[in-house]
Amino acid sequence: MKYVAFLDILGFKETLKKMKQPEAAEYISRFSSIAFDEWTKTQPTLLEGYIVSDSFIIYSKSISEDSLKALLLLVDSICKKEFSENSILIRGALASGDFERIEAKELASLKKGLIVGQAYIDAYLLEGSIKMPGIVLSESVYKDLCNIDEFSKNLFDVKKDKEDVHILRYLSIDYLLEEMRLEQFVRLATTSKWIPHYYNAIYLAFARENNDKKVQQVFANIFNLVCKGNPRDYWRDIDRFIRNAFHPDVDDRFQTRLLKYLREKIF
Repeated sequence: MKYVAFLDILGFKETLKKMKQPEAAEYISRFSSIAFDEWTKTQPTLLEGYIVSDSFIIYSKSISEDSLKALLLLVDSICKKEFSENSILIRGALASGDFERIEAKELASLKKGLIVGQAYIDAYLLEGSIKMPGIVLSESVYKDLCNIDEFSKNLFDVKKDKEDVHILRYLSIDYLLEEMRLEQFVRLATTSKWIPHYYNAIYLAFARENNDKKVQQVFANIFNLVCKGNPRDYWRDIDRFIRNAFHPDVDDRFQTRLLKYLREKIF
């Protein structure tokens, strides 16, 4: 039994369409470099992993609580570093169960390996089940994390086909309120024409936040960045931000918060 994390660059295929081969190679190189740098800081006795193109697979050597903590700290640091240094948003999943990596050596000139285990399959399938940056958790991992205080505060449920999906966030409201990070986020979202997962990421960042002033400040900063501080000239960008916020794939709790902010501005 092991914990297995599957991390993937969000929107990778769409990003590659806009790049030529040298740009794409450099993009993947930057992603891999950050992942490797963070990996070197971990405890090698607890974790193993490898990078395949735009994906990073990390797995524990046991099912111990220490292994789970080490894995989560590594996942969190990779996700934050990829965003702050490379403007790359990560989506991932974490599952537990049987897992084994088998080296295949039949052909000396062909490097290959086999991944065997339900934990990898679960993590791989869970990763694509949400439209936002975050780490999807299997039911068993979610139950394990509920008992670890340092991570439980970042656990949330989102609705998917009328069922709860467990999410571990890495973008918090305090993290996003740092000016350069929010500017990065809005720039990425604008380039992508504000597709749903950006709104959902914002909601996840301020979910359970009791300080309403912080939430209001997030919206105020976002609107200012969207219109580049000039709402008269960039009103179309504001319109698009508001219009796209009511796409069916955007969490309705974000929409409720946005409407509250707009009402207070009007009245």
